[in-house]
Amino acid sequence: MYPLTAGIVIETKELWDALQSSLQDLPVRIVLEQSEVGELSSLLERIERIRPDVIFLDISTLRVPLDQVIRGIRALPGSPAVLAVNRTAEPATILNAMRAGAAEFLFPPMNDLRAALERIGNERKTANQAFRRGGHTVGFISAKGGCGATTIACHTAVELPQRVKGKILLADLDFDAGMVGFLLKSKATYSIADAVRNTQRLDENYWKALVTNGFVPGLEIVTAPGPGARQPLKPEQLRFVLSFLRTQYDWIILDLGRSLNASSVAALDEVDDLFLVTTLEVPALHQAKLIIQKLLDSGYGANRLHLVLNRAPKRFDVTLEELERMLGAPVYATLPDDYQALNESYTEGKLLSPGSTLGKHFSRLAMKIVGAPESKKKFSLFG
Repeated sequence: MYPLTAGIVIETKELWDALQSSLQDLPVRIVLEQSEVGELSSLLERIERIRPDVIFLDISTLRVPLDQVIRGIRALPGSPAVLAVNRTAEPATILNAMRAGAAEFLFPPMNDLRAALERIGNERKTANQAFRRGGHTVGFISAKGGCGATTIACHTAVELPQRVKGKILLADLDFDAGMVGFLLKSKATYSIADAVRNTQRLDENYWKALVTNGFVPGLEIVTAPGPGARQPLKPEQLRFVLSFLRTQYDWIILDLGRSLNASSVAALDEVDDLFLVTTLEVPALHQAKLIIQKLLDSGYGANRLHLVLNRAPKRFDVTLEELERMLGAPVYATLPDDYQALNESYTEGKLLSPGSTLGKHFSRLAMKIVGAPESKKKFSLFG
């Protein structure tokens, strides 16, 4: 049976117990549990963020019209299948549920549960095999301001054309204080906000007008809007743009700014690998731990979350194992503190030299991300 993720929205204890018991031996991972629909908009936002494959919905105690609930769930990205759950199986109730858009109708003792999930699983498997994801999207986010996500994103992006084939994009999604355009000397007239606000016009030709060439051949850049141009951006429109970019590029590098906000959370759905950048400063570690916990609690895959320790000293007051245990995530890579060289490069209006100590670490990080083998010694996390 194809493995599925599921959300449970059940108020009736009898149904809850029967469903939990029936799911024990099935390859179904519960990623959302809620005792009632409550505020429908809040439920839909939560489902959209977690994106389960199926939703078990208790229809016996609904206080919102059934068709409105199911229609709202089915309209979300991923179109979760809704399995209506009821204490009894009157023909009229079954008919109403199916007319409202339910994929299946279940009632105790849930004898049809396995068969229903197998049907849905087979449909999902077929759809996933047919749907090609396109480009690989990598996001960098700082635990707090000043941790260095922008610096790492920029240096990683300029390394990629030497490591992989295809088109590469560096996109600045830091809508509060985007610095990609400044660091890479972009003269762009437009920003990614223009794409987000004009999704109805978004195609290959429109997109080409928004990007500029990067520091190196094979890299394109799209900047964040200027400070005076900030306007609220709808999360669903941002996700649409990021999904579109997969069709245009082989690798997409995102600077997600600092901490979690509406834009970065919206982007996470389209990020294949998220790199959380922190330093050993206590406030940064505190924020990193909170972000990690929030992401994992919301159902974000631990295999997609990677911790980067920036400006690491030569000697640690704690062991790497202690740090990982404290933060709740493994350290993917560490980068040494080379502030002087980096500041001198920025003062001269250029990026760090690839031959510098920190530059070599950026190169190794880029190779590790894309899975490229090193020509010389094996990459050590501590360099």
